[in-house]
Amino acid sequence: MFRALGTVCCLAIGLVAVSPADAALITVAVSATSGPWDFNSTLNSAYSYGPHDFTPPTIITAASGFDFSPGRQFTITYLSGLTTPYVFYPFPFADGTGDGGTYGYLNYDASNNPGSTFLYFPSRYVDSSSYPVYLNALIGTFTDSAGAIVGTPFYVGNGATVLAPFGASQLQLGINDDTFRDNRGSLNVSVQQDPAQVPEPSSLALFGLGSLGAAAAARRRRNQRLQDAASGSPSA
Repeated sequence: MFRALGTVCCLAIGLVAVSPADAALITVAVSATSGPWDFNSTLNSAYSYGPHDFTPPTIITAASGFDFSPGRQFTITYLSGLTTPYVFYPFPFADGTGDGGTYGYLNYDASNNPGSTFLYFPSRYVDSSSYPVYLNALIGTFTDSAGAIVGTPFYVGNGATVLAPFGASQLQLGINDDTFRDNRGSLNVSVQQDPAQVPEPSSLALFGLGSLGAAAAARRRRNQRLQDAASGSPSA
């Protein structure tokens, strides 16, 4: 009976509905002049790009209700807004996919290629399976509280779902360019995190009951073996 009770209870907990914690959702603006991360001789020195003329990235932290525990999921979605890397020329603006997007014109594949400064773009450091990554595309990375990159920078474009790596405490967003001083415009982006699944109190109680049943069954089998050993009878 105890064995059956423990089995049933342990199976049942997987079937009981869960009560989610509050979801986190925020809408932010990413300026066309924002680089996705900062770098210098002591910070992200292996992730340099362009002549360092960008403004700070857009930063999302736990203060906005997000959980940066390893494996927690973040969904980043382009909502509206356009940017251009050529304010002095009559080029159209681009959405989150950059110059190769719906509004693009030059379709410059920045991926792992140098720009007009002969320096590289942030896209040099994203997973190459995301290539091509175009000029002015939306780029993201997780960092620690000091802004040091944790994990691998990633291409966002018009939308991406990513998992927080170990050691991350903030999410940073910026534009894929080598020179930022002549950029104009901004992108409106939502960042959302689904609620963590928390068992309801009734589920926890059922799990506890199942654990007690399993422990009682194990104790009963152990006592039976001791009795059999004392009487010389073979144990089942």
